[in-house]
Amino acid sequence: MVRTLLVVLADDISATAATLALYAGRGVRTVVHSQNEEVRQRAALLGVAHVETADPYDLIKTYEPQVVVCDHNGPLRETKLAVYRTGIPDKFYLTATEGATVVENGAHAAQDHYYRDLDRTNAPLPENDLFAGLSEKD
Repeated sequence: MVRTLLVVLADDISATAATLALYAGRGVRTVVHSQNEEVRQRAALLGVAHVETADPYDLIKTYEPQVVVCDHNGPLRETKLAVYRTGIPDKFYLTATEGATVVENGAHAAQDHYYRDLDRTNAPLPENDLFAGLSEKD
């Protein structure tokens, strides 16, 4: 199974830019959902494999991501419902100004902070990898 990260954004990519660049660089299939053209363009520049405007529910069903991130300004209710209704992602995070999960991308000297809303892996906190607790096969 291909490791997949779905990030759902509204009109700003800055809270997830380091994370997207890091995981795209590691070969994780990265998918960004946004209705904002500027966000989609910036995501493509960061190496995001798939930039979509489709409904988060449809994207989860299509890509079967192990990890979903939603910006707190994004379509949170819609995304959270999709996460819980599909039962597909093992982990669901919300962006935060501070958080128990910090993803650090040394190449860009940036940190992104997340609040973990769902974790079916029971990975201990704090963590510095959104895929913590998932086996390499996941």
